[in-house]
Amino acid sequence: MKKRKKLVIALTCLGFVSVSNLVYPWLFKILIDHLVGDSSKADELNIPFLTILLTIVMILSTIFGYYTNILMQELGYRLRNDVRNEFFKSLLYKPLSFFKNEQVGGLTSRATEDIGKLQGLFTGLVAPVFQNVLFIAGCLLLMLQLNQPATGIVTVIILSAIPVIYYFSKKVKMYSAKSQREHASANAIMDETLTGIRDVKAFVLEALRLKKYSSRSGAALQEEMHSARYQAKSTQSVFIIISLLLLLIFYFGVSGISTWSPGSAAAFYFYAYSLTMAFLTLGRAYGQYNSISGATQRIVELIGDVDSYNGFLVQKNSVKIEGKIEFRNVSFGYSDEKLVLKNISFTVNNGEWFLITGPSGSGKSTIANLLLGFYEPDTGSVLLDNIGLNEIDLDLLRSNIGYVGQEAVLFEGTIRENILISGKQHGNTKLDEILKISLADSFINELPQGLNTNIAERGVTLSAGQRSRIAIARALVIDPAILILDEANSMLDEELETELWKNLYEHRKNRTTIIFSHHTDAIPKVYKHLQIPFNH
Repeated sequence: MKKRKKLVIALTCLGFVSVSNLVYPWLFKILIDHLVGDSSKADELNIPFLTILLTIVMILSTIFGYYTNILMQELGYRLRNDVRNEFFKSLLYKPLSFFKNEQVGGLTSRATEDIGKLQGLFTGLVAPVFQNVLFIAGCLLLMLQLNQPATGIVTVIILSAIPVIYYFSKKVKMYSAKSQREHASANAIMDETLTGIRDVKAFVLEALRLKKYSSRSGAALQEEMHSARYQAKSTQSVFIIISLLLLLIFYFGVSGISTWSPGSAAAFYFYAYSLTMAFLTLGRAYGQYNSISGATQRIVELIGDVDSYNGFLVQKNSVKIEGKIEFRNVSFGYSDEKLVLKNISFTVNNGEWFLITGPSGSGKSTIANLLLGFYEPDTGSVLLDNIGLNEIDLDLLRSNIGYVGQEAVLFEGTIRENILISGKQHGNTKLDEILKISLADSFINELPQGLNTNIAERGVTLSAGQRSRIAIARALVIDPAILILDEANSMLDEELETELWKNLYEHRKNRTTIIFSHHTDAIPKVYKHLQIPFNH
């Protein structure tokens, strides 16, 4: 069943529940007038019919209320799930520059806590607003039937409180948004601490990190307390209105201004009380709206700001990447204040080994980032097979590049799943052969479950050298036109490194290989060489 159809059914059921709540006071009005013997005000009373009618209304109200609750809960869960998936999708397609300004823990907090609040959109906002607006309209109509002057005064009293409730609700929204930001900051600190727990323990930083986390968590608590105070003020304002209504009804009853019957007075008070509570519920719904909107405003911005990959001159699968690379007077900086690369130019022909060396901070990894399309040059151009990189579909580009970075990142799952993570194995090269080339077979064969061995998140159960060899196998399995090795073998001992370089060269085929390294002793002397000076 489609979501819109479910929503219509839920609102229809909710409408019946709302109307049935209006029936009870009127039925009891009739009953009270009959019991006190007010023949002038009492309606003709058919006890069997009244009992059957009341029973039917109660049963139907219970059934419709049940289905309303079920459908609204389901819609809330589905909305939360859909938005969470869209949020994750938007993050996956963000440029790498986006993550330099964002804390991973903060993004995780938005995906869990902030989006989690959407679950209450239907049960805490849509349902109460629809039900109470309908109920308020019905209450006013029935109250006018009972006593028009009193209804007018009640309406004025209630409406006069709306600006007060609105003011308090705005304060609740403001402090809720602040508390959400503080919670996101605290979650970012926790994520950062747990990710680097080895260094935290090595430098005895437990107390310092706890203090920092407690500070942010405490700030969130203070904002939540401010929000709670204004919420309490809003609630008490409504109870003041209820007290005024009681005094009003008492005055009308004893002053002789109104000649209503006991049943009418009781029904009027019930409707007036229910009317006030309905406005209170709407006020709380408005607070819920403020809380949800404060939590999801940033989510909506992030989801809406997705990079477009349309309009490339070279579309996916339209050409075969050969592997010729050219940098023409490329300059680039991660910020406006400082350039990392200045007028860099070089050419790598198809199938060549190309070594790029230089001190730390000279921009070696930046060249890899530009080749992968993570960033665009500030000036100059990067070409692949004589075509500008900005004219090539990024999926096409990256599916033809095997990249191994300085830190081999593995994912939770088996070794086999990590190697075949791209979902494709190009060419006729067998997995066993790739494991031998990358020297990963030497330790995988010693594991009880071999390739089916489960590894923990980020591969922490393996050594740095083992993770590096798995990452190289993962890059080779797609048979890329270009292989980028960014300090990929720095975690291997000299003997393993020499053997690995030899294997990679012997099985290079027509693959273009770009190597970023501080030292070159183990690399076969068959390469072109670019030396990047510091502050070039």
